[in-house]
Amino acid sequence: MTESDDPQGEQSPSSTPPSPEVGSVGEEAMKLFGALADLARQQGTEVGASLGGLADHAGSLAKEVNDHIATDSAECKYCPVCRVVHAVRETSPDVKTHLLSAATSLLQAAAGMLETLPPPDPAGAQRGPEVQRINLDGGDDELHPDDVW
Repeated sequence: MTESDDPQGEQSPSSTPPSPEVGSVGEEAMKLFGALADLARQQGTEVGASLGGLADHAGSLAKEVNDHIATDSAECKYCPVCRVVHAVRETSPDVKTHLLSAATSLLQAAAGMLETLPPPDPAGAQRGPEVQRINLDGGDDELHPDDVW
C-alpha cells in the first residue's frame, strides 16, 4: 500500500522510507564530486603525502624501466619494441610535436566517424539466411527448406 492509498498516512513496518529523487546525470555527478571533495577535505594532508610518495615511487620505476629498454645490446638490435623506442629517442622534438598533432587529429576524426549513425536500410529490406547447410553425404542435391539454418 502506498502513502496515497493509506487514509491515515501511516507506513506499514515492512515498507521502506521514500528515497530521494534521482536527478539528471549532471546533478548526480555534481553530488558525487561534492562528496569526494568533502572526503578529501576531511582526510587533509595525509592523502596528499601518501600520493606524493606514490608519485615519487612511480617516477623512479619509470626511470629504471627506461634504463633497461633499447640499450643497444645484441637482443635489442632485433627486438621491435626496442627499435621503436630507439627511433623515438632519436627523433627531434619538432617531429614528435608534429606526430602528436597528427595522432590527435586522427583520433578526433575517428571519434567523429564513430558518432555518425549508419543510414537506414532501404524500405526495410529483409536479409536472407546467412548460413546454408551443404549436404556432404552424397544424398540428393536439392535444397530443402529445412536445410537452411
